[in-house]
Amino acid sequence: MVNNQQFPSEYHTASASERLAYYDSYTMAHPYLDIAFETLKPIINNCGDSRIIFIVGPTGVGKTKLRLLIEKWIIESSLSLLEVNKGCILVASIEARLFSGGLFNFKDHLKRCLYALAEAPELIQNKRNYGTSGVSHNSDGQLIIKPAILETELGWALEQALKQRRPKIFFIDEAHHLLAVASGRKLTDVPEAIKSLASLTQVLHGLIGTYDLLTLHDIGDQLSRRSIYVHLPRYNAEFIEDREIWHSVIWNFQCQIPTKEPPDFLSHWEYLYSRSLGCVGILKNWSRNALGEALNEDAPTVTLKHLEKRALSVGQCRNILKHIKQGEARYAEIEGKIEELYQDLGLRCPPISKHQTTSQSEIKSQDIEPKKRKKLVGIRKPRRDSIGSENAV
Repeated sequence: MVNNQQFPSEYHTASASERLAYYDSYTMAHPYLDIAFETLKPIINNCGDSRIIFIVGPTGVGKTKLRLLIEKWIIESSLSLLEVNKGCILVASIEARLFSGGLFNFKDHLKRCLYALAEAPELIQNKRNYGTSGVSHNSDGQLIIKPAILETELGWALEQALKQRRPKIFFIDEAHHLLAVASGRKLTDVPEAIKSLASLTQVLHGLIGTYDLLTLHDIGDQLSRRSIYVHLPRYNAEFIEDREIWHSVIWNFQCQIPTKEPPDFLSHWEYLYSRSLGCVGILKNWSRNALGEALNEDAPTVTLKHLEKRALSVGQCRNILKHIKQGEARYAEIEGKIEELYQDLGLRCPPISKHQTTSQSEIKSQDIEPKKRKKLVGIRKPRRDSIGSENAV
């Protein structure tokens, strides 16, 4: 087998932890990731009235990796803004968290957002006033939030923080967790609050999550109208082009595995596809775990045995694939077909006069007027006959 290893040569003799760290840090550009990245850049620079971006895709497709690349790009391209405003935070992000019982806590979410927007303690001269006594900084510059603070006070403090810090975008990763609300709240309460916050502060918010986020598209027309959708799909083996790209993805990962001998992933591409479902993130994490197995054994390379040991089960893959296909179908519905839209808008029918429409309506109303019932000859009308001795024959 030809040696096509492309990692730095010093990793041939590096420790196992160093090799794993190298592979963890490796990011491979691939077409769907590039398209999503290039789609987001102009939106972040000029989003107009659309202050919410939904970044959706299957689990393990690389959505968090996309966020990290965008954050890196924002910081590198906007450093000059920090010279003008030392208290500015170019980009901020948090992960929506679920608590025991699988429920989302909005008050905790607001606190985590405030901490994400807090400056480092050493930059105390750039601290901001949050407009409420429940949120402040101590003498060391650390952010202090009182335990008994009300949710409304937290919301007000976050609004002031966003206005003062002016991030180019505020990311909420795993945003589908926002839908796991407790009883007593409507499904749209939290997303609508985020939409309102984005509108009031003029700060773009990026909600990153699985296809479950598309549930919000059907619930509120205001949220839908003010939102932009960016799709990061998987590679679908039904298409020739996607198969060719998938081979390239496997080849690139194979060349970056820091082992003594190069692995042979391409010979098992169907197996790799079946247990990663065409999701680059799943493949990367899986191959990383297999690398860990090989390094623990001091094996010369990653083999099929190592891959099988750390693969998702068939049942897991079937369950994930079921949700992926449902999500893909839902996204296709939202994207829609342009001809169907033209048809529904009346653009595929010859236009008619409004007066002609009125006349036709009058004719139809006349047509549906109830007709008079015909008399039935020889049949008595229903009535009560008189009774008593006076009417006896």
